[in-house]
Amino acid sequence: MMYELSCDGYRLGFFPTEAEAVRRADYLPNGCYTVREWMDEGEFMTFDPSINKRYDFDNKQ
Repeated sequence: MMYELSCDGYRLGFFPTEAEAVRRADYLPNGCYTVREWMDEGEFMTFDPSINKRYDFDNKQ
């Protein structure tokens, strides 16, 4: 599994753990961020909303 951090439709990076993706948002400006869980299937990364997690959170400091 890989975790994608994005903001306003812009991909900010992939991280090996969900916690690391959320922690990285702590260093970014305040805003609404999205974390999506991607599965590694050989040569491809896939995201299936019926299986993988996706949630939004606000980064308020």
